[in-house]
Amino acid sequence: MSYTVRFTPGAERDFRKLSREDAVRIKDGLVALSEEEFPRTRVKKLKGSYDIPLYSFRIGHYRLILSIEDQNLVIFVLEVGDRSTVYRKY
Repeated sequence: MSYTVRFTPGAERDFRKLSREDAVRIKDGLVALSEEEFPRTRVKKLKGSYDIPLYSFRIGHYRLILSIEDQNLVIFVLEVGDRSTVYRKY
């Protein structure tokens, strides 16, 4: 039972701006996360998100803002960015 990873258009744009090495490392991390039976064990819940729980996934100095839907087995990537700037919206 593995999860499907979906990118929002903004996250897709952010992902395309990364260097090739960083993009490969992030892609490998997302594949490993999607194959986990309980992916919430490898992510950190953001404190300010109450309506829709949002999570932060750390890969090097990049952070991915995620939403996980267990009933549909989908991981939505909302944003990809450097750790110094990615949390400003959340």
